[in-house]
Amino acid sequence: MLQPALPAAPETGLAYPKEPPRKRSKAHLLFVREQPCLVCQQAPCDAHHLKFAQSGALGRKVSDELAVSLCRAHHEELHRHGNERAWWTNLQIAPLPVAQDLWAASPVHGPTHSATSIAPLPANLGSEALPR
Repeated sequence: MLQPALPAAPETGLAYPKEPPRKRSKAHLLFVREQPCLVCQQAPCDAHHLKFAQSGALGRKVSDELAVSLCRAHHEELHRHGNERAWWTNLQIAPLPVAQDLWAASPVHGPTHSATSIAPLPANLGSEALPR
């Protein structure tokens, strides 16, 4: 006797929908590196990918839209700590909204956002810091 097939996901035709593609943008990562460190406001910075913000997949880096700026010292400290979520909590910094604001202000979105990409964004970047 034949068993019925699994119902297909309507939007993809697959039984299990694929994960959305991870965004890659060298221009955005350069923009993030131009911002001051979220912890100490120093520059230059590395673009740190928020690993806790996206489910892991074997051999796949977190999407570039989930990157924030950290100076080299704080970037290395975070990686030595091991528990990224606890490290941010200890510093009382919520990096995910900052990453989302950086992505929204990034020059990858074209000339309509060029005014926000000229100067580094404030370190306390939140929705209230973005120009309307």
